[in-house]
Amino acid sequence: MKYIISTFFIFITFNYVNAQTEIFNDNGSWFTFTNKIKVSEKFYITNVTQQRRVNFLKNTQAFLIAPSVNYKITKNVSFGAGYMHYTYFPNGVLPSTIKKEETRFFQDLLVNSSLGNIKVNIRFRFEQRVIDLINTNVIPNIIDGNKHANRFRYRLQATTNLMKLKNETFIMGRLSNEIRIRFGTGISEPDFDQNNFAALLGYKLLPNSTIWMGYGRYYFRKNATLYKANNILHINLSYDFDLTKKG
Repeated sequence: MKYIISTFFIFITFNYVNAQTEIFNDNGSWFTFTNKIKVSEKFYITNVTQQRRVNFLKNTQAFLIAPSVNYKITKNVSFGAGYMHYTYFPNGVLPSTIKKEETRFFQDLLVNSSLGNIKVNIRFRFEQRVIDLINTNVIPNIIDGNKHANRFRYRLQATTNLMKLKNETFIMGRLSNEIRIRFGTGISEPDFDQNNFAALLGYKLLPNSTIWMGYGRYYFRKNATLYKANNILHINLSYDFDLTKKG
């Protein structure tokens, strides 16, 4: 058991250290609001709304909304499908020259397990992306069509109680790391795209609501020669609903 836990944290650290040889640095804040709505014992709906800011709090870099419908195959395994709308703003290092949009369709496989007091969540996600193309040959630049791309994402997340408080609640800790692989054509020519690491502290505000706060490191490969990294302040708030409960 200890070996498995140690391997997990070495995996997180390894990916984080590998993300240190960037060319451009940025600092930002990501504000995330998530909902989970339990519809039945098998079905639930989720939604993620997120604003990403750069220059710490000064400018909006991106805004996204991502609803999905999920089905519990077993107690610990779920499958989901959803839609994301993503807006890029021309702020931060290596930005697009004008605002552009992206539409994503995604499929998730979620696997939950426990290692002692640590809850482990693994998410496999496959995305089909439709991304606006910017024509930089005209001034001012304009959106001129779009391109299609596929991407695979693998996220490993561990959550545990760190400190018990007097009111029988806990300060929780969470480590998360996600690797993203993009494909050149269809699902061929796989290539590293992004790495997203986060270390967070959490507290339950209500039985169905939790706030998380902490540090993140977002590492992005723009092309074969350009990389950027974003040091992030994360503030995440979740609020869940259970429609199966009466009253």
